[in-house]
Amino acid sequence: FNMSKVNELYPLMAEFLGVENPDIETLNYTRIYKPKKENNIPPNIIIIILETFPAFKCGLLGNPASATPHFDALAEKSLFFTQFYVPKLSTAASIFSTLTGLPDMSIINKSSTRDPFAIDQDLFVNQLKNYKKYFFIGGSANWGDLNGFLNNNIEDITIFEEGSYSIPETNAWGISDYHLLQEMHHVLSEEIEPFVAIALTAGHHRPYTIPKNIQGFDYDNYSPEFSNYGFGEDDYNAFTFMDFSLGEFIKKAESADYYDNSLFVIFGDHGSHGRHLNLTHGDLSLHTYHVPLAIYGPGLDIQPSKMKKVMSEIDIFPTVFSILNIHHYNASMGRNILSADGSIPAAFLFSPSSQNYALLTSSHYIINSSENQFHFFDPLDQSIEPIQLLPDPSYPFLCNLAEGYYETARYLRYINSKAKL
Repeated sequence: FNMSKVNELYPLMAEFLGVENPDIETLNYTRIYKPKKENNIPPNIIIIILETFPAFKCGLLGNPASATPHFDALAEKSLFFTQFYVPKLSTAASIFSTLTGLPDMSIINKSSTRDPFAIDQDLFVNQLKNYKKYFFIGGSANWGDLNGFLNNNIEDITIFEEGSYSIPETNAWGISDYHLLQEMHHVLSEEIEPFVAIALTAGHHRPYTIPKNIQGFDYDNYSPEFSNYGFGEDDYNAFTFMDFSLGEFIKKAESADYYDNSLFVIFGDHGSHGRHLNLTHGDLSLHTYHVPLAIYGPGLDIQPSKMKKVMSEIDIFPTVFSILNIHHYNASMGRNILSADGSIPAAFLFSPSSQNYALLTSSHYIINSSENQFHFFDPLDQSIEPIQLLPDPSYPFLCNLAEGYYETARYLRYINSKAKL
């Protein structure tokens, strides 16, 4: 990282992030959230990360292939974020960003979970005292070195992975999404302490294998016209099975003791290119980073709403903790997206292959190219040759903010373990 740039951009980033006590000497990024009311009973948090779940394949966001009826039904009852973006196209990086509140700036092996110099991190879940912590994956947690990353940073976490289940594995990615979520339900049903549980599905991933004879799933629903909407046949079947598995999990959860006091946070780990869509901005094309997010709290007095603010994956825990009235500190780059502080909603995107980066707001898409120049675009312009916008009064601030995200994220990735009270 560039320490002189970090120092130069610190005042801008401290103000943008809402740091209460900025200090250029210590580079303090910490903010304290004090809820207006306390919880009588600590709420549970259930995070389900869906493999390759691009927004353009979601029915509620306009895809006519009817591939997501269960997610759509849940999103209609949720805080549904229609402009939610991950910082990077990598499953392991997605987990890193969710847990740390930092964009994953690793360019080696694509994720910081694999980087021994970034393995020690301050994670939001560690502030949940007296909570049981669970991670569920259908295959090996050694993939992406998730096992090492989670065990190194979360004390007393229980990891369920291959070898933990009695169900036969479907393919190299382990047991199916359906069985994974059913197994998680069984574990959570027996838990008497408050918990945070994270599940990572893998079924919507080549070779797109799905188990046979799952009651209630339609194995023969593909139509050739769905290729116009981004689906091949095997891809469609695996994708709809992932959605079905989510629906069956929610159905089971509805009758469980944990249901009413749980917040369900459901989103895609990353998008995909989409054969029917233009790669408008190459490796920073927006639809590859755009995924749906639903936050559902059936018994937590959360009113359904369609949220059109731009939101980043790094904002998940600051937003969830504020929704749940959980006192916490935040030394990350994530923000409570529901705050009324007047700051600009934004999402930072990074490509490790080109090392280009971008900043998205509701009105601008700013890309820093390999020539270290900034280019402005209309985020709605998804044509093959998008027209660059002329500089406007916001140009200097947004360029500095984009660079501030880039330099600060590279810096915090290595010192986040020290950012504790």
